[in-house]
Amino acid sequence: MDIHSFFEEASALYSVQDLISEHTDMIFILESPHKEEIKSGVPLAGLSGRSMAKELFEVEESLPMGKLLKQYINENKKTAFGIVNVCSFPLQGSAFPDHSFVSRYSEEIKVAEAVRTSSVKVFKDEFRAEFDQLLSRHFETRLTSLLTENTLIVPCGRFAEKYVNKLSNRENLTVIEGVPHPSYHSWSRDRYQKVIDKVRVEGKKRTS
Repeated sequence: MDIHSFFEEASALYSVQDLISEHTDMIFILESPHKEEIKSGVPLAGLSGRSMAKELFEVEESLPMGKLLKQYINENKKTAFGIVNVCSFPLQGSAFPDHSFVSRYSEEIKVAEAVRTSSVKVFKDEFRAEFDQLLSRHFETRLTSLLTENTLIVPCGRFAEKYVNKLSNRENLTVIEGVPHPSYHSWSRDRYQKVIDKVRVEGKKRTS
């Protein structure tokens, strides 16, 4: 088992870059890319991204959030929104396009999948603990470099919220908590309307 080599190689071969512009001051934190994100090289490029954009902008049809932001950035249109994944490469074996890579790192991928689905804050298993620490450090380094004093952090889902709460500068960040992951149309459910309305209001403040 070589967690470090797996992490380094997966990062080098299968990372999907964070989507940030010079105007970004509201960053959505997501878990990790999946098949559609690897294919397009853009975070939130699939059904979850489409659901998120539809609810955030209150429109019937929209490009997925990641593709929409990428388009804005490519066309030099000002956007306050950004997207950062906690893990820049997939945390599920099924999302990797190369079967030989999955075969070579099958045990390490099982560790990544276990960390992905676990709610524990501190891992007793040494391999899960090692992966968790690499993940935390890598995420913090990437995110910290993007922050300004006005940045609003919006972790989407329990996994994203867990790793935001692990940040060493957590007490200095402005965070909207309790936002669900946008999969399965969760942003349109009644139980989340209060917090999604808050996200919309903050987004409109930053784009008006």
